[in-house]
Amino acid sequence: MFENVEQAIDWIIKRRKTEHLHSDFHNYLKRMDNPQNKLKCLHVGGTNGKGSTVNYLRSILQTAGYKVGSFTSPHLKTHLDRIRINDENISAEYFLKKVNENYDLWQQLDLTMFEIDMLISIDYFLDNDVDYVIYEVGLGGRLDATNIINPLAAVITNIDLEHTQILGDTIEKIAYEKAGIIKEKSIVITAEKKKAALDVFQKICADKQAKLITVQDISEQVEDKGINFVYDGEEYFISARAHYQVNNAVLAIETVKKLNKENLLNVKKEAIRKGLLTDLPGRFEIISENPKIIIDGAHNVHGIDALLSSLKEDEEYIFVFSALSDKNYKVMLEKLLVWGEVIVTEFESNRKVKALDLALGQDVLICFDYLQAIKYALTKNKILIVTGSLYFISLVRNSFVK
Repeated sequence: MFENVEQAIDWIIKRRKTEHLHSDFHNYLKRMDNPQNKLKCLHVGGTNGKGSTVNYLRSILQTAGYKVGSFTSPHLKTHLDRIRINDENISAEYFLKKVNENYDLWQQLDLTMFEIDMLISIDYFLDNDVDYVIYEVGLGGRLDATNIINPLAAVITNIDLEHTQILGDTIEKIAYEKAGIIKEKSIVITAEKKKAALDVFQKICADKQAKLITVQDISEQVEDKGINFVYDGEEYFISARAHYQVNNAVLAIETVKKLNKENLLNVKKEAIRKGLLTDLPGRFEIISENPKIIIDGAHNVHGIDALLSSLKEDEEYIFVFSALSDKNYKVMLEKLLVWGEVIVTEFESNRKVKALDLALGQDVLICFDYLQAIKYALTKNKILIVTGSLYFISLVRNSFVK
């Protein structure tokens, strides 16, 4: 069996598949008497902003005194980041123990990486008596491995075109897949504004007698150290400097307030305000002030648009860009080029786009080594932004943030 957690994680990562939930996983949970139903959960789905919304929710609940589990992906430093209680990752010892105990059965059932991670997380959260767990959808929603839970609320951040080969090639089709996390008579909160997506949500909510809540308009004011904004007559502040984080913060606020009203939570206003001050690693994160280096996990066209909306026209930027092959990387790159010079690079992943393919037909520089690309970009004396993939920026972050 595995001697250390690195070996166990390597085995699990090799089981990463795009296929979704299958009957063996469901049947296994049924034989175990569906242990996930013992957890009080929140479920966060959508196209972009899921991880940030989870972080805001976790921070608010933790500030209010709750013991909070969270399940997110991808990780920024180690696979163990994906399963956390409050600010602490799952221990390597616990993770390794669970894999070794269940290896033969999980191999026999041919479970995927996400299904195995889900099973480990359920046991971990139950063994540690958490008060609440926040699960982030991995891909889509309807057929995602996380969609075995019965959450107190489903949060859908937004809808845009992504993973079109799997989820569908229209907003309506993708909205349908994302809305698959909506359960009977549940609470649903969304920041989505597009009519095509909202129509899908409304129909599914009506069919399932679920209550749909859409967040209200927000007024905001950006400062050097963060963003002040007013929501539902209350003033709030986030330390994040990216405009797109306001919607994610508001989703967390609305979710907590609604669950308060339903007597499912007891969170004071002050805990909400303090909880919103949390840092958001990898999301418009400044990892160096002088020279200024920003990393942002924008990994699709919608994410790049959100990133660029936070830039200032009177500043000069240079970008180091890499992406995964299942993204619309050509359009992402074209949008970056409007704002400044771009150096395309690549990183170790069997899903990456090669730098030469990224550069094809574009007015860009090519540097195959991403650290050398960053080193060269810094000679330009401009604000450097590293973006294109959460997997990519996690490697960069680990090189700079110890």
